[in-house]
Amino acid sequence: MKPSIKYCKILLNIVTMILAVLFCIYILPRIIVYFMPFVVGGCIALLANPMVKFLEKRMKILRKAGSAVVIVFTIAIVVLILYLIISMLISQTVGFAENIPDLWASVTANVTEMTTVFEGYLHRMPDSVQEWFNSLSENLNANTSSFIKSMGVPVAEAASSFAMNLPSVIIGIIMAVLSAYFFVAEKEYVVEKMQKMIPASAITRWNVVYGTLKDAVGGYFKAQFKIMGVVYLILLAGLLILRVDYALLIALLIALLDFLPFFGTGAVMWPWAIYQLITGNYRMAIGLAVIWAISQLIRQLIQPKMVSDSIGLAPIPTLLLLFIGFKLNGAFGLIVAVPIGMIVYNLYRAGMFSNFIRSVKILFKDASKFRRIPEDME
Repeated sequence: MKPSIKYCKILLNIVTMILAVLFCIYILPRIIVYFMPFVVGGCIALLANPMVKFLEKRMKILRKAGSAVVIVFTIAIVVLILYLIISMLISQTVGFAENIPDLWASVTANVTEMTTVFEGYLHRMPDSVQEWFNSLSENLNANTSSFIKSMGVPVAEAASSFAMNLPSVIIGIIMAVLSAYFFVAEKEYVVEKMQKMIPASAITRWNVVYGTLKDAVGGYFKAQFKIMGVVYLILLAGLLILRVDYALLIALLIALLDFLPFFGTGAVMWPWAIYQLITGNYRMAIGLAVIWAISQLIRQLIQPKMVSDSIGLAPIPTLLLLFIGFKLNGAFGLIVAVPIGMIVYNLYRAGMFSNFIRSVKILFKDASKFRRIPEDME
């Protein structure tokens, strides 16, 4: 092969990979957001398609009729579940918001009592320590008051934004339902047309990508949601036994926090238990510690079985991915870093980057040879 042709191929492979990465980072997310109703419709179609196949083969129902029945039934179940969950959460949230002044007054009284006791010991300490503690208390009180006052602003802005965008939301729901129906009812037609339009090599690569997404990312999130559901049930049962008000809401918030890497239920349960211990509520403190211990024990028992097969990453690369994700996009980066790493790793194992890696190796090898200075030139 001529050197010019070889380096043109190398350059093409490298540029193609760079453009693909830039497309996935900057353009693909915007496309997904713009066509979100169709993305939601596609997800509904994936859920409904197995049931449609069952009706078509076993009950001899036409695919279009079966698609309509299954999609309507699926949407009805989803809407009913969401309605029940949201109504309970709204009821709990409203009740919690109404009791915030009383809760805050109780916390303030307990903190004041603890501060009074602590000040007895503080007077025996050096003046510099006393000044530092007083400054810390003043800053903490000021920041807490500002935080409480600002809590209502995002809620009001979110409610106003939702009201203004309500027509768009309704249109998006209609488009999602219609697209779900046509994705299922016209699946064979769509697949046939796409196979005629797209080259066979591209279809093969897409099958590899789709299989990777389905097995790695789908398996990972499926396992995580199962674990989160188990943790939620344990938290809910424990809080109900302890007769904690708004147990549904509190258990859900802690379970959602448990979904984030490096946080877990202990981020809430331990400070809560310590506060109850300091205020003299030993029964509640012990109960919270027991709930945390049970949730962590069950999590450690079921997590390896559910997640080990879906991740396929060593601990150090996983930790590095979490660090990079946090640096790039905070908590959201923590959530998506591992799935993205799993996608890249599984695509690498499938040979999707083989041309790019070979091109880089050849380029570095030739560059190293070019940099060498022959002895006769000295």
